Amino acid sequence: MIPSLSSMVGAPVIERDTEITVLGGLLSRAVAGRGSLVTIEGQAGIGKTRLLSHIRRRASSAGWRILDSRCTPQSGSIEFGLFRDWFGTLAHRAGADGNTFTGPGRVLVALGSGSGSGPGEGAQHSVGDVAYGARWALEDLTADQPTLLLADDVQWADRQSLQALDLLANPLRQLPCLVVWTVRSGEPIRAADDLGRLITSSTVVTPRAWTRRAVAGRVAAAYPRSGEVERRRLTDEVYAASGGVPFYVESLLADPDPSIELSDGHTRQVSDAVAGSVADRLGRLGSTAVATATATCVLEGWATVSTIAVLINQPSDVVAEDVSALVAARILAHQRNGIVRPAYPIVADVLLSRMSVTEESKLHHAAAAVLIKRGAPRAEIAEHLLLTLPGNDPEVRARLREAGDLALRSGSADTALKYLDRALAEGPIDVDQIGLLASAARAESLQGELDAALLNWERAWELAGDDETRSRLRAEAGDALVLAGRHQDAEGVYGAPDDSETVGGRLLARMVLAGLLNGVNPDYIHKQVDAILADPPSGDNHGDRLRLSAAAVLLTFECRDGKLARDLAIRAVDGGALLLDETAEGSALYLTSGVLGWCSAFAEAEALLTSAMDEARSRNSVMALASAAACRGGVRMRMGMVTEALADLEVALAQRSQGWSAYLAGVLASLVEGRIARGELDRAASYRDDLEELSHVPGMTAAQATYALADLAAVHADHDRAAGLYARVGQLVEGRMDNPAIMPWRAGEALARIRLGEPRLAVELAQANMERARAFGAPYAVAQALRTLAAVDATADRVGLLREALAVLRRVPAPRLEAQVATDLAGMLLLTHGMTDTIEPVALLRQAESYAAFQELRPLSDRVHRLLERIGEPVKRSTTESLSSLTVSERRVAELAASGLSNRQIAQHLFVTIKAVEWHLSNVYRKLGIRSRTRLPALLNVPVPRSPAAYEKARLGSS
Repeated sequence: MIPSLSSMVGAPVIERDTEITVLGGLLSRAVAGRGSLVTIEGQAGIGKTRLLSHIRRRASSAGWRILDSRCTPQSGSIEFGLFRDWFGTLAHRAGADGNTFTGPGRVLVALGSGSGSGPGEGAQHSVGDVAYGARWALEDLTADQPTLLLADDVQWADRQSLQALDLLANPLRQLPCLVVWTVRSGEPIRAADDLGRLITSSTVVTPRAWTRRAVAGRVAAAYPRSGEVERRRLTDEVYAASGGVPFYVESLLADPDPSIELSDGHTRQVSDAVAGSVADRLGRLGSTAVATATATCVLEGWATVSTIAVLINQPSDVVAEDVSALVAARILAHQRNGIVRPAYPIVADVLLSRMSVTEESKLHHAAAAVLIKRGAPRAEIAEHLLLTLPGNDPEVRARLREAGDLALRSGSADTALKYLDRALAEGPIDVDQIGLLASAARAESLQGELDAALLNWERAWELAGDDETRSRLRAEAGDALVLAGRHQDAEGVYGAPDDSETVGGRLLARMVLAGLLNGVNPDYIHKQVDAILADPPSGDNHGDRLRLSAAAVLLTFECRDGKLARDLAIRAVDGGALLLDETAEGSALYLTSGVLGWCSAFAEAEALLTSAMDEARSRNSVMALASAAACRGGVRMRMGMVTEALADLEVALAQRSQGWSAYLAGVLASLVEGRIARGELDRAASYRDDLEELSHVPGMTAAQATYALADLAAVHADHDRAAGLYARVGQLVEGRMDNPAIMPWRAGEALARIRLGEPRLAVELAQANMERARAFGAPYAVAQALRTLAAVDATADRVGLLREALAVLRRVPAPRLEAQVATDLAGMLLLTHGMTDTIEPVALLRQAESYAAFQELRPLSDRVHRLLERIGEPVKRSTTESLSSLTVSERRVAELAASGLSNRQIAQHLFVTIKAVEWHLSNVYRKLGIRSRTRLPALLNVPVPRSPAAYEKARLGSS
């Protein structure tokens, strides 16, 4: 199917300014009597016909006479076909009248009437006669009107026409006449020598493929209502598929019925026009060209001449000839190392779409066999097997499962699922496929297809014949439910474990998590944990470690003996052995790290979670990385590493789009805490909608979300709402995880009540919080409770409470809470002792000032600076604060000075006076706490200049 000239007339002419300028100049020269020949040469679909149409419209609007011709693959058998098309109709109409077709011009009348067109008759019209007759006619026709002769696809023209044109070339240069033809490269040409001479004597125009910018314009025109992101995606897809060839681009955008679905979920449209064009070219390149081209598409990066020859069972010299012809026709293209590839992805789509499902399956199966013999990577072979029809071949299943497991370990769950699903289809499912079913279930759960995953775990469980395998499968299914937030379902899946060491430990640890998060405290769990506490296991195996972890979790949730909980958790970790055993996205590892954090064993928790993140990265496991980052972010927030904690939490939150939601409420709560600490209230408030939704999920999720909402209300001075939300947290955690080391809701409500003018209730809440914190014994929770009590109880020894809090904090790395307590104590000392002795308050404030500046905690810095200014001490502002205090003019002057300009040069550059520059710089020095411009480059992050002259030279050169 060949696009006609008429079908391209209305198409836009894009990125052809150079070509149009050349053609326009030749039209102008021809009007002045200096005609010429023009060749528009290029591959199929590049836009030659569009340029021909453009020059036709332009000449017609200028009053030119237009003579058209269009060749087809059959044109080579019609003698003087071009001249018949150009002059036949005119000659027939004119007959013997007039001067145009008399004398030498009579030969054109004979051509137009069909005389001498049969076999053997063309010999009566010599090439010289036709060329001379055409010259005679053109001299007459152009006497009163310039004439444009157009011919499309001249590579198919007959030899006599080309020879006659060759004889006309020089006479045309003295006439107001222009001959423009197109030549498609890569086509078999019967009269190659004749056409070559013509092209050499003509002006050659070679249009190129569109740039991505041009394709973007066509996408915008085709889809005016689509958004910017969608247009950009579609532009990338169309440009990659078409290579910018206009015909392919227009076909992709015009066909509303897409036929090929891509691996990324998008569709690539293959129109009948594109399919017909490729098929038409293939049909003229030899009987084996189609097989060679198709094999190239199937083999992809392994398509060498020898490999293709083996695959299609053809001699290498035949395949080499095919490849040369296909490359010339722009169906294939050469790469390095002898590799051949489709010239454009859309061409590959066409070639592959021509095959039936059975044909494609057989070809990919054969390709896999060839690549196995050639030692190709196993992943390449599996990729071909993936595209075959299912059979009953154990080797095929093994290769597909291997590829699926590898993809699963590398974190590509979607790719893994394709391999594993195909492997499951290869033959019956029996006990040997338990591992395959489990792998498929893990991939499905990571893809968010949890119900399908549960069905595969159930199938595997039914086939399993031993308790160890069954418990492992139950644990995997339960973990997936926990990660998805379906805690109650997880508890049902875990069930009651048996008494075997590993089985019991694995399921018990998970039951503790699922049961407690969901708000259920089965008696079974308590009995098991009591048994563990009465006779703690040695911790020599994974089952023991999981039992220790379960006991530590329950002790913490029930606010019982934080020291014992900490010791049990450390024994469970066993120097990292728990991490090595728990490589899946299970809960035991992360809940154990949570216990360490709640017990103020921050260093141990951070080390464990850092190892977990490194291990997750080595496996490319998105879910494991998100879980470890979420937990480490929470621990680091308590450690006062606010900047580092926010980075971890954002890493975890970024995986939400991948279906990860296990610790979402905790992540958002910690993000709210960190953003508030930095004074970024708008960013903290941006999490409110998600938190509102999570606050209705039962168990710990609702408690964490509600706690964060209470913090947001408190920071916005909505104390009534804050008090109510903190009280709601108390209701949610009552009886199962009411521990101030986890969520100090009483402290939050106490501070809200004191601000509401309810001191009695505030003190009661703070004292109850203090009692529970001391009972559990975690230093961080105790110090936090002491600080709260000092804030709300006016009758207490506030200074003593705060000094005790500082003493407790010396045992743990928690500089943020320590800086907050130090600031409280300094303020209390100034309140009680006045300005008589400021040595201790200043020392406390300087300690807090350094930390707040380092972590860029604006609210704490502001409070510290107010107290320092009250004492009369100078304030050390952070670089960020100082730079933000500069006005626009001061910042601009500072940057120019840092770059090396003198005051005079700055004044000339900004069109101000030197006095104004000096005044701005003095303000800059004062605000930044420096004495000269030598410190400016470092503060402004500007390279140190070599000299003012060098800077000025560079500036003038760039302008």
